[in-house]
Amino acid sequence: MGQLAASYETYERPGLVMAYKLAAAKVWKGAMVGVDATGYLRPMNPATANMKFVGIANETVDNSAGNAGDKSVNVTKTGSFVLKAASGYTPAITELGKEAYAASDWETSSSSAGLTNAYKIGTIVAVETASSGSSGVRVRIDNFSV
Repeated sequence: MGQLAASYETYERPGLVMAYKLAAAKVWKGAMVGVDATGYLRPMNPATANMKFVGIANETVDNSAGNAGDKSVNVTKTGSFVLKAASGYTPAITELGKEAYAASDWETSSSSAGLTNAYKIGTIVAVETASSGSSGVRVRIDNFSV
């Protein structure tokens, strides 16, 4: 391949929010989401094999009665979010900088222990209270989403 000899339009699309085609599933606003082996979006689930984390759902979309790809979900791919601590996990300030794993579509842990498939979703940057009122961690997802 040769070098460019003229301007080339790359059609940049800012990567903050992107739309993904939804599997025959329901995604809730605020859920951690990923694409499965078929390429369709679904809630993160460590029991599901071959998922790739893509970000946090910006909206609730129900495609459970439809065909895969009938609906799309807007997903935030960068930033930090307060996620609920998984059952049995007590966040500690000493975990700042550790990687976070998806324990469900809205729960996280600093360990992959007990997870069928360990999906890294970001870096713990603070210990905070989740919107549910329970303990949580602020996770920066930059460089972890596909």
